[in-house]
Amino acid sequence: MTDKLSLLLQEYLSHHAPTEHWQAVECGVGDFRIDRNGRWFHQGDEIKRLPLARLFASVLSYDGKRYLLKTPGETCTVSVEATPLVIVAWHICPDAMQYGFDKVIICEDNLGRYWPVCGQFPLYMAMYKGQSIPHLKLNYGLCARIERNVFYQWVELAEYSDVEEAMLLHSAGEVFILN
Repeated sequence: MTDKLSLLLQEYLSHHAPTEHWQAVECGVGDFRIDRNGRWFHQGDEIKRLPLARLFASVLSYDGKRYLLKTPGETCTVSVEATPLVIVAWHICPDAMQYGFDKVIICEDNLGRYWPVCGQFPLYMAMYKGQSIPHLKLNYGLCARIERNVFYQWVELAEYSDVEEAMLLHSAGEVFILN
C-alpha cells in the first residue's frame, strides 16, 4: 500500500477495534440479528440508537463461518440475513489529488461510516435476491451490499469497455467491474 493511500485510509476509514487479538469465550446470551437492510436487533427489538449500532459494528467480524461481536471479555454470535452493512450513499473525495489519485469514491454505509473504494476495499459482484450486484469488501471479513440507487448512479459514472464488455468504475488508481 502506498503512503498516500495509507493517509487516505487514515482520513476516511471508520474505526474498528482490534478484534483479531481477542479470544474470549462465547457469552451465549445476546440474540443479535442484522436484517437484510442492515438494521440491528437485540432480543427482537430494533437498536434505534445509531451510536450504539456503530459501537457494535466496531467489534463485528466474520470468521468465514459466522458473524461475531468480539470484546476482550466475551464473544457473541450475530445472525445476518444478507450482508451486515449496506452502502446507501457515496461521493467523490474532494481531496483525491492531494492523495495522488484522479478520483476516489468514498462510500457511506447505513451506519454513517465511510469506506474508500480502493485495492484494500474492492468492489466485487455477488448474488443477492437472484441477481448479481456489487458489494464492497471491508476489513475483518465483512462486506457491504451496494444499494440499488447507488449502483444506478455508478452506472452513469462508469465507462463501458467494448473489449471486456463491461462497465468499468475507476477509484484510487484501480478499475472495478460493475457487471
